[in-house]
Amino acid sequence: MPLNFTFALSQQQTFELRCDYGSRRLDKTELAALIDLCEQNYYAQQKDRLPYLTQLGRQLYQWLDGKEGWLRRALDEADEQTILLDLIKTSEAKGLNPETERVALGLAHLPWELLHDGAGFLIERQNLSVLPVRSVQQRQTQVINVQNRPLRLLFMATSPEDPRVPPLGFEQEEANILQATKDQLLALIVEESGSVVELANLVKSYPEDYFDVFHLTGHGIIYTQKSYGYLLPEGVTLADNTPCFITEDEVGNLQFTTVNDLARAFRGRWPRVAFLSGCHTGQVPNNGTVPSMAQALVKAGAGIVLGWARPVYDRTGIVAAQALYQALATGATVETAVKAAQQEMIEKECTDWHLLRMYRDTRPIAELVTPLRTRNREKLKFTAPEQEFLDENNLVKVASRFEFVGRRRPLQRCLKALQESSDQIGVFIAGMGGLGKSTLAARLCTRVQMQRDNFARVVLIGPLDEKGLLNKLSNKFERFADVPALLNQPKMSLKGRLQNFFEAIEKEYNQPLLLVLDDFEQNIPTH
Repeated sequence: MPLNFTFALSQQQTFELRCDYGSRRLDKTELAALIDLCEQNYYAQQKDRLPYLTQLGRQLYQWLDGKEGWLRRALDEADEQTILLDLIKTSEAKGLNPETERVALGLAHLPWELLHDGAGFLIERQNLSVLPVRSVQQRQTQVINVQNRPLRLLFMATSPEDPRVPPLGFEQEEANILQATKDQLLALIVEESGSVVELANLVKSYPEDYFDVFHLTGHGIIYTQKSYGYLLPEGVTLADNTPCFITEDEVGNLQFTTVNDLARAFRGRWPRVAFLSGCHTGQVPNNGTVPSMAQALVKAGAGIVLGWARPVYDRTGIVAAQALYQALATGATVETAVKAAQQEMIEKECTDWHLLRMYRDTRPIAELVTPLRTRNREKLKFTAPEQEFLDENNLVKVASRFEFVGRRRPLQRCLKALQESSDQIGVFIAGMGGLGKSTLAARLCTRVQMQRDNFARVVLIGPLDEKGLLNKLSNKFERFADVPALLNQPKMSLKGRLQNFFEAIEKEYNQPLLLVLDDFEQNIPTH
């Protein structure tokens, strides 16, 4: 069982701390002073020097421990080192006077991750590290069973084409996640556009509860007119201190996305875990009086949400994501995976390790998936293109994910043309030799097949002739007895045979064709 500490409010608007050992009344003035101290020195001035963090952690520890020694006793007796901070009653309280409301909401603002017992930060313990978890929403208890299959991760990166917004190396982050899980493969489904509208379309195209995790990477901000008003598109208004994520519209322009926008995209079909890997996504803004984006997403229906309490280094975000998904993919519990991410950040000497925040509701979630060698475990359906080449004969080697960078806009345009709702029948990729056209084609095939796994891929390289095309198509669809015959009907034109073929594979067998003509310039006459 975790160490449960519940913060409660009486009708007289006085605060109480409750645990298994009893309850005690809390001094509101003392609480307000502690919140102000953290706001001024930890959030506003961002003091990350170890002596200051240690001092602040000691104050938080001593305050939570109290003269009764509850925290020390709980740590000695507990078999699970998770501190569950139940903030439900304080975060949902209504009709409070401004001073009490500021303290009630500010409890989530305190950096509990810094708890320090005098010997070290609790989160650093080598034997049993302690993870603070903020519980902020009561929901009907339902057990979500562990899934006997690989982890399914929905990945979305946002990097608008706007010179006022620093660009992100999001392809590198995607590659690092795959590298970290190469021995415990996961199904990575990527939303390429960076647009919340397209995210909603992608979520709707999958069954409910399909995804285990949603990973959103980009720039998170606390909007104020003074700081970010110049970035707002014309006609758009936002209240000051609104947590936002900078996303893209359908053509790559800057867009501000709020909690309500994300909630509308998922419409209740939340993955069990969401990781908002952007600055300020776990921060309670306006001196602790406005819920963080992570907390608000839990209120909106998400089960577990991770976020960062302040600006975070890109390297820290990558280190945390690698460790988190490596652990989740091996069948670890969510709490164990977050602890693994914390430990990895500390071991890699990330000075901002303490900024990761975990919010959740009361529904029990343990492991998401089973370990790799679990009996009857579902096999992974997708293979990374750098491991399979573009064609089945391994003739065209494509670049790895570490080398495949800077192609987001061409991918976006191609994927849009290949959507089910599109009236386009294909795309044409042109350019000089050696610039990565085959790699772009391979990545495009993988993306399309991830989103519509009934596609069959056929690759033809170089000179194209009728016999070679028909043989390739017949071999690919030979398990359907009628299909090869359609391609070899006597006394019928090639065009007629292909028309019958396409109609059969798409309408009767639901196996549409993804046909790639690589090195096609060999078919262009030289004069």
